[in-house]
Amino acid sequence: MEKGEFEESRTFNLSDILEFDSNAIVVKNISVQNNCVIQAFAFDFGKVLSHNESPFIRFIHIIEGKAEVIIDGNSNFMQSGDSIIVPAHTSSSIEANHRFKMICTSIQNE
Repeated sequence: MEKGEFEESRTFNLSDILEFDSNAIVVKNISVQNNCVIQAFAFDFGKVLSHNESPFIRFIHIIEGKAEVIIDGNSNFMQSGDSIIVPAHTSSSIEANHRFKMICTSIQNE
């Protein structure tokens, strides 16, 4: 089982570690467990990440910039400090109308 790219019990600053890459979505695994994954993302402008009815509940928190999270066709415009919960078995996408960074915690809905 992979634990993630970060050492446990040590402080780190995601804003400093997580950098934008031109025309890409950068992903860093913070923690990977049996039914829970915590990841940090940096989206460059114009990038989109889609999920089709994932079995995971996802908690999304924007740590820098602005994002659009679409859940079952409903747009949610988010900015630094905003959070949202994406229900399991729901189609969704995350779109970068601006560059942004986020943390996503995915928990398998059993």
